[in-house]
Amino acid sequence: MNSKPIDANTRLAAIIGNPVAQSLGPKIHNAVFKAFNVNWLYLAFLVESGKVRDAIDAMSVLGIAGYSVTMPHKIDVAKIVSEIGEVDEIVKFTKSANTVLLRPDGTIFATNTDGQGACNAIEFASTQKIAKSRVVVIGAGGTASAVVYSLIKNGASEVVIINRTTERAEQIAKNYNNCRVGREISVEINKAQIVINTTPVGFSPTGSEMHDTDQSPIDVKLLNASHTVLDAVYRPLETGLLRAAKNAGAQTVDGLEMLVQQAALQQEVWLGRRGDANLMRSVALETQ
Repeated sequence: MNSKPIDANTRLAAIIGNPVAQSLGPKIHNAVFKAFNVNWLYLAFLVESGKVRDAIDAMSVLGIAGYSVTMPHKIDVAKIVSEIGEVDEIVKFTKSANTVLLRPDGTIFATNTDGQGACNAIEFASTQKIAKSRVVVIGAGGTASAVVYSLIKNGASEVVIINRTTERAEQIAKNYNNCRVGREISVEINKAQIVINTTPVGFSPTGSEMHDTDQSPIDVKLLNASHTVLDAVYRPLETGLLRAAKNAGAQTVDGLEMLVQQAALQQEVWLGRRGDANLMRSVALETQ
């Protein structure tokens, strides 16, 4: 837990979402707080839909210093904080927030570290660079929106969104000149250097590698050794998509790397210094 005793000066941070019981947040964030020797404590708060504004209001009332936001509240938090506080460009573009800060002056600020966390994970865990790369993003939810934004900001030459329904993908793509919706999946994957899954396909809540986690959001025969594949799913650590990508000779980046990289960026928002992603990964793997 925390290296300093919990007392009246302890700053509180927490993950809010529903569910949160399986969250790795408390373990990884508290490990960094201990390494930094700061008097902070991170908890998990189950917040039901309809109670999100109450949770944001509680920051000012109780002095809660920071929130991580997970499903299904990222869109609600973005909307609420844009009304009562300040949001940055990524939240304005994506309408999704995963990080909230209570500033010393009592104002509330929200950002989203998911997208940059994905970019950092790819560049840390593979030899692939984002700049000048053609990228296929699978899915069109809040995570996909943040990932697309950051890919563009990091210099990707083209981002193609593939989703079951094109309407949501079009809503994201219209914000950027070099982003479009893909129609022919086989053609788009063949031309891409990077493939990113932002859908929950292959997720197993227990992390067990059951037969159903062999599911993949795309036909895995489309993958080859020229690809770098990131799966935002981190339970199990090796999804069906990543297993197939590895067998095809592709470089693979697991969802845990994305999780710890975005968490390190959250700590930078709260504390002014980026946390150790390697430390968080090792702590997380001890509990997997």
